Formats: sequence, C-alpha cells, structure tokens
Amino acid sequence: MKFSAKSEYALRALVDISGYYGQRPIGVREIAMRQGIPERFLEQQITALRKAGLVKSQRGAQGGVMLSRAPEAITVFEIIEALEGPLSTVTCVGNGVPECAKNTQCAVQDVWCQVGLAVERVLRGMTLAQLAKRQISYDQSAQPMYHI
Repeated sequence: MKFSAKSEYALRALVDISGYYGQRPIGVREIAMRQGIPERFLEQQITALRKAGLVKSQRGAQGGVMLSRAPEAITVFEIIEALEGPLSTVTCVGNGVPECAKNTQCAVQDVWCQVGLAVERVLRGMTLAQLAKRQISYDQSAQPMYHI
C-alpha cells in the first residue's frame, strides 16, 4: 500500500501546526517553508483538511491555520481518509461488499481484508500528538551534542 504525497505533506504540516495548538494561527507560507512543501500544493491539502473539519482557517494579517481539535483527539486515520478517501487495499474489498468477478468467497480477498484491517488499526491507534512527540524526539537526537 502506498499513500500519496498529499498525505505525507499534510501529516508533516499538521505535526508542525500541532506545536502551536492553543497559541496562534500559523501561515501556510511559514509551514511550507519549514517543511519544504510547495506552498500551492499545501494550500490544496489544507483546504481538504478544513472541509473534513480537522483544521480551521483565519483570514487577515494575523491569519493562518490551526487545528480544530486538540492533537490528542485527531488520529492519523482521520487525516489520511480526509485526503485519500476511504481506505481500501484493493477494489474487491470495500464497504463489505465484494466487487470481485468471482462473486464468491475468495482466499485472496481474505488476505487483503486482513491487510486493510491491520493498516486501519495502526492509523486509528496513532494520534497527531503522538506523531508530534516522536518528531520532537527525532529532532532533538539529530542536534549535535557539545561536551566540555
């Protein structure tokens, strides 16, 4: 399974925004520069996230985007689904109704269902706050240590 660049970029942007939760809106340009994301592309992802109710936007000189809920209350699953649509590993597995040419129970379909459920379990079990905490840890470990 491969997620598109829009999901990767949106996750990076939301991890960035989560560090400012409860403080102030963050400009899309500022996020794009920090994360190395093309601004126009990020604007499109922010629009999708806003429509999904995951972020709010504020216009004006002090405007920008902010999370609509606490980072602990937003799952990676919600974010990916807002950008990619319903998560299904193959076309014959979706909404519990097989669309397979076989029209019977299929061992291959069973495998894809298990894969889909495992992916969904991981994405639902990870919050934006957990991702942000992990990123802070990575950023701190990448900083050079000076000992005297």
